[in-house]
Amino acid sequence: MADITDVEAAIVTIVGNAIYPNGTSQPSALPGGAAANVSRGWPLPACLDADLAAGKAEITIFPLGGASIHTYQIQDETYVVTPPTYGLTIVSIVGNVITVSGQPQTGEYLTIEADGAHIYSQTGATTTALLAALATAAQADYPSATSDATTLTIPYGHSLIVRQGAIGTLGNVTWRQRHSIMVCIWAPSDEIRTAAAKLADSALKKNIKLTMPDTSQCILRYMRTTSSDQQEKAGLYRRDLIYDAEFATVDLFPGYVVTSVTVRITDPTNTAIATAIA
Repeated sequence: MADITDVEAAIVTIVGNAIYPNGTSQPSALPGGAAANVSRGWPLPACLDADLAAGKAEITIFPLGGASIHTYQIQDETYVVTPPTYGLTIVSIVGNVITVSGQPQTGEYLTIEADGAHIYSQTGATTTALLAALATAAQADYPSATSDATTLTIPYGHSLIVRQGAIGTLGNVTWRQRHSIMVCIWAPSDEIRTAAAKLADSALKKNIKLTMPDTSQCILRYMRTTSSDQQEKAGLYRRDLIYDAEFATVDLFPGYVVTSVTVRITDPTNTAIATAIA
């Protein structure tokens, strides 16, 4: 799930790319190619003094304390964060022989529906193990069922269906919140401060929708700018860019591909009385 740390990290990336458009191994876009450090958190006084004395700017991203704002809550539906991936391919079903290729991904499974009444669903670390598990399960109803490294044989009566399944990641938004975040520019000169502020502000306003690691979206809204020259004699020129960040808390959980909806209804004595096939 995303939290304020993920929002700060995204802002660090955007501002860092604006200050160093050609990468940190090349001069910055600041006057004279001045160096700058872009990071999360509040600067340590000793490190800040050393950087300013060396002509280096500091740009820090920090959440304002007690700045959380009530946000309208949207009851989002469950959505797919990471779709399931497959390593197996069903090559063919010829007669009563199922042929597959490839190797299963972790958690991948095959489901066999035989004669509209018998369901076998198994996973395995390898294709051989998976098919062997299916054959063992099928032998309860089809004693002559067999398997090898790539094939499964089930002597069914009138129908045989094979489906693939795997595990993906689902998400559901449980809460939305807004928090004010301050982009602080600490510069050794007014020229560098102004240039850094322009680059950072322009880059953030061009990227007002941020994608979080859990695929949810964060919306940035510019709020205000404050400047301070109170420590000009100490060689410190400061400007704060304040943005509101609205982002979601997402509950992540595994989701399984449904490979069969055939059910058997039983009476209290566990005797099959009907089979519903969807």
